[in-house]
Amino acid sequence: MDYLLNRMNPLRYISGEQYATIWKTLFATILQGLWGRLLAFSLLFLSFWFGVRRRNFATALVFFALALLVTFAAPLLRLLGLL
Repeated sequence: MDYLLNRMNPLRYISGEQYATIWKTLFATILQGLWGRLLAFSLLFLSFWFGVRRRNFATALVFFALALLVTFAAPLLRLLGLL
C-alpha cells in the first residue's frame, strides 16, 4: 500500500511550486464562473443520485466532498492569501 501511495504522490514528479501553481491556475480560471457552477451542480446531482437512487452512500459522500471542494476551495485559498 505504501508503494501505491508513493506512486500517486504528485510531488514525486513535479516541484512543490509547480504543483501549487497548477492548483492556483485551476481555481483562478476553470473553477470560477459558469464552469465552476456547472461542475459543482453536476457533482451535487451525482451525490444525490448515488445516495438516494442507487443507495451507494460511499460514492455519494465522495461526490459531495468533491462538490464542496469545488465550491469552497477558491475562497479558502483567497482567505489564506494563497490565491
